[in-house]
Amino acid sequence: MEIKKRDGRVVPFNAEKITEAILKAARAVGGENRKIAESLTKQVVVELTKLGYNGIIPAVEDVQDTVEKVLIENGHARTAKAYILYRDRRSRIREGKSDLMDTVKEILVETNRENANVSNSPSAKMLQIASAASKRYYLTNLLPEEFANAHTSGALHIHDLDYYGKTLNCLQVDLTKLLTEGFNTGYGFVRPPKRVASAAAQAAIILQSNQNDMFGGQSFPHFDRSMAEVVKTMAAVPSEEEVFQAMEGLVYNLNTMHSLSGNERIWILDKQVGEFSTRSMEEFHRTFEEGRYQALSVNYRTGATEIKDITASIRHKNFNKIFHVKLKSGQKVAVTDNHSVMTIGDSGKIETAVPSRLRRALVPRELQLVKDKIVFDLTKYPASVKYELDSLALTPALAKVMGLYAAEGSVDASTLYLALFNSELETEALSLLREIHPGFSVRLRVAKGKTRDLACNVGQRFAAFLADKCGRGAVNKRVPGELFFAGEAYVRAFLDGYLSGDGTVGANRVVAGTVSRELRDGIQLLYMKLGVPVSLRDMLPQSNFATAHQRYMVSAGGYYLGNLALSGGKGGKLSEAIGVKGEQTPYDYEFLRQMIKDVYGVFCGNAYNYRIKPQYLESIAKDLIGRILEDHEKESIGQIAREQFWFDSLADMLPQIQSTEKYHLLKKLNSRQLPRFSKYLPVFYPYEEMLSRFFLPKTVCNESGSRIDNSCQSPALVMAWARMILAQNDKMVSLLEVLNRVLRLWPMQVSELQEAPHEEFVYDISVSDNENFLTAEGIFVHNSRAGAQVPFSSLNVGTDTSEVGRAITRSILRAFDRGLGNGESPIFPNLVFRTKKGVNMEPSDPNFDLFKLAQRVAAKRLNPTFSFMDTTFNLKYGEEVAYMGCRTRVIGNRHGEERSAGRGNIAPVSLNLPRLALQARDVNLFFVELDRLLRVGARQLLHRFEILGNLRVRDLPFLMGQKLYMDSDKLGLDDSIKEVIKHGTLAVGFIGLAETLQALIGKHHGEDREAQELGLKIISHMSKRLEQFSEEFDLNFTLVATPAEGLSGRFVKMDRDLYGLIPKVTDKEYYSNSFHIPVNYCMSLFDKLSLEGEYHKYCNAGHISYVELDAPPGENVEAVEEIISQMAVSDIGYGGINYPIDECRSCGYSGIVSSCCPGCGGSEVRRIRRITGYLSTDDRFNSAKQAELRDRKTHCS
Repeated sequence: MEIKKRDGRVVPFNAEKITEAILKAARAVGGENRKIAESLTKQVVVELTKLGYNGIIPAVEDVQDTVEKVLIENGHARTAKAYILYRDRRSRIREGKSDLMDTVKEILVETNRENANVSNSPSAKMLQIASAASKRYYLTNLLPEEFANAHTSGALHIHDLDYYGKTLNCLQVDLTKLLTEGFNTGYGFVRPPKRVASAAAQAAIILQSNQNDMFGGQSFPHFDRSMAEVVKTMAAVPSEEEVFQAMEGLVYNLNTMHSLSGNERIWILDKQVGEFSTRSMEEFHRTFEEGRYQALSVNYRTGATEIKDITASIRHKNFNKIFHVKLKSGQKVAVTDNHSVMTIGDSGKIETAVPSRLRRALVPRELQLVKDKIVFDLTKYPASVKYELDSLALTPALAKVMGLYAAEGSVDASTLYLALFNSELETEALSLLREIHPGFSVRLRVAKGKTRDLACNVGQRFAAFLADKCGRGAVNKRVPGELFFAGEAYVRAFLDGYLSGDGTVGANRVVAGTVSRELRDGIQLLYMKLGVPVSLRDMLPQSNFATAHQRYMVSAGGYYLGNLALSGGKGGKLSEAIGVKGEQTPYDYEFLRQMIKDVYGVFCGNAYNYRIKPQYLESIAKDLIGRILEDHEKESIGQIAREQFWFDSLADMLPQIQSTEKYHLLKKLNSRQLPRFSKYLPVFYPYEEMLSRFFLPKTVCNESGSRIDNSCQSPALVMAWARMILAQNDKMVSLLEVLNRVLRLWPMQVSELQEAPHEEFVYDISVSDNENFLTAEGIFVHNSRAGAQVPFSSLNVGTDTSEVGRAITRSILRAFDRGLGNGESPIFPNLVFRTKKGVNMEPSDPNFDLFKLAQRVAAKRLNPTFSFMDTTFNLKYGEEVAYMGCRTRVIGNRHGEERSAGRGNIAPVSLNLPRLALQARDVNLFFVELDRLLRVGARQLLHRFEILGNLRVRDLPFLMGQKLYMDSDKLGLDDSIKEVIKHGTLAVGFIGLAETLQALIGKHHGEDREAQELGLKIISHMSKRLEQFSEEFDLNFTLVATPAEGLSGRFVKMDRDLYGLIPKVTDKEYYSNSFHIPVNYCMSLFDKLSLEGEYHKYCNAGHISYVELDAPPGENVEAVEEIISQMAVSDIGYGGINYPIDECRSCGYSGIVSSCCPGCGGSEVRRIRRITGYLSTDDRFNSAKQAELRDRKTHCS
């Protein structure tokens, strides 16, 4: 007998499986008789055999149907019920697996954007696949069937289902507490800040760290007040400029995710031990201590490589692609696709560029790291009886021995072994060692007639010292960290020793290879100290043996070999290689060509025909120094370029002139005219000769007779000459500044971008002043000031009236006004300006100037949005109510203090109101079904609350472990968080009130008062029911005007499948947001605000209303003030002004762009729009929100 499986395969029938299934069902209801199970199995087989007589192979479903039938017929009803339930559960799991596979296929084809701030990258798709698997698990294994069916059918929507049992939604973070007490990120304790910049940096770290523990938004409820309270405790009160720089850094940081792979290595100076070394970003993050470490960093202005403090290290979740940026010289770095790498723009300024826009990256050309004297303390190593050594000063001999050891050395107790040595080098090695200690001795060891190695008797202490400084074992070899501070003679000596062993001198290059990546990177750094450019290459092992290692190659060549010195036979070969004139280094100074032409004209030599080389640039720089005006020359020529100077000169001369020309000149002066010529005027310079010094023509203006000579006495010509000289001198000064900057760097051409495997976490560091750092392979990358892009971050400001608090608010607004690096509008954080009469809304209020500034910035940047403390429902809380950008509001509390700080929403669920209306088609029946669904939603939130309540403090190490949540300071590490999260809210939301009213009475609330009254009745009814649930369950149930993003399209698609295309209900790709009037309905902004304002008081978990404008208000701040005033009188709790912002990525133009930029004609346009309270670029909107965006109509005043 055979059976057909669900996938169509036919396999042998196994009756034992039926017996086991019946027995499992029986055990579920207390049965345990195997004989009965076997007897029932025989009956099942008989029934199935009958099918076989008709030529039908029974399927799995046939077997299960027969089992149920046999159980019921034999009086085993309870067992049958258990079997049916088990079968149904298995079916749900199977269907879940099938649905999951379909979902994964869909994700791999195209990202379905539920979140406008998650990119369409492989890592984002990995995130979505993991999310889909979590959702499917919860639906099929954890959720009661009633809730799972309600979600999958579209009756309601369980938000962030993938996090159902993992964590909470959002939090208003008490910044004051964390900054005054300090906090632990999990990788070290962060002390309270001592400077305002550090406080801002820590604020970003706090947002990021808590974001890692939660799935929703992060907000500071009183950012101005919290920062002010912390700053007031600092030893020195910061200046306004320092506060602005700190706030600008915060805004910049939250909009630029500068992230490196955890495996990427960087150069670190440990100040405690005074040594440079390379560490991976992940390793460094684990060991970071504030104030201990420094990085190599390029100065934007000078191009010099400097040592700067590392102020923070941050780990965060990765939502982006990771790319290997590889240079033609072989260096590479692994960064996220939106990470900035340092580059030089065509203007010669040091800038940043993301990988996709990077043409050239920066590698140091010089390292000015020198200490006067380097002395090693040897007393920490085991003493040697024979060779007394307590300290050693670095000498060229010691440096060369270190190089020899790094190449081919090993130590064993008291002996140093140098491999691949011959008798010629034996004498040299002995000489070097005896310079270190006269008692050291060597012997050449021979095996089977061949040289084996050189054994050097150096004593236990020196041997241990050498192994410690240079590494023990080939894969652990490194350049001693102190050598990076040594002078050129010591560097050359080390490289001489190293290349004597590992180096090969070719026709025009010196190549060395090692199995130690750290050693190769250190060798490159030493080459940089000598100004020698290198190429890097990684060679994979050629065998599969476990002992085979990847080899790391470094090579230098051409003209620059003259900076090296090698001894022995390799020295002779090096001399031959130095003579080769070919230049192979893939640097790129071509951007300087036009700048040089603009100054030198036809005299610029090879800038017209040949590759621009550093040697040529050095000669240009030297030449410019001899041509640029001295300070006294610039001052005097500046004087004669001014018209007033000539009037004054003539006035001074008049008393000495005795001829009739005196009266002619006097007449000119009285009419404020200068003479064309006067023989009485002095000659200040050899005018004609000086023109050649600046490569200028002898004709100084366009008029006839404008040729100047050395003795010219025409004020007009001399002034024109002076202005030409000064303008050309400015060009020369600018060119010299650029040359001095770029000659300290190698701008290396980018070879390729290769996408790297996804990593769950990526890493940032913050470097003071220069804000960039050097990777181990020698590429400068931009850093994050602290933290990374934090989606859904909000700052509430505006009501602190202290001087420091006002400075914080003023500076954060100014930072938004200025924009990012090229003037782009910041996306994050969402800025919420809190308004209150007596504080900032009237001209006599102390913060009225900040209110006006907020209006001006909102007219340009879409931010800030505005919250209103004087509404009927916020007034009793004073200034305590805080909002998140998405609209979330948390204030009422049955279990403690009514405040926003330290509290948030636990989880939301949203009801599909249009579905209820389409089902009921009757207002009274609608309310019956609404009550039923409200209770389902509330019970689902209770279930989620109980699941989350089982989490322990250790499960949320930052949120609970660092005591961010109200009363979490009362919990131990293994305590349940249930009692603490009672302070949070359980939010029931809704969507599509407009479509609901349309389905019930044929009109929406924007066009009909009856519809408005019904809408208010529905929402107020929901609010009252949730108040009743709060009493019933003693938890904070609240009503939220859902910020639907992916949900707006999901519900309407499902309802269209059920009910067809219904005009003004299911005929669009989206349902209207919460209580909003349809975006495609034309009406005045005042009417819209008045109507929507009536709903805010019922939605105590959050609400927002917008007005749509067709363009940024710009300078029309009065219009913004009028809108905000209308919001205030309309009892609106939270509102924003929407308009399109289009920004050209090429030239920075900002305005309304249809297809091509009017500034440069470019087609790469960044289009910023507001979606569900936050800003995003429109290419990240899902299809439903794209449709809504197209339908939006502007509101007239």
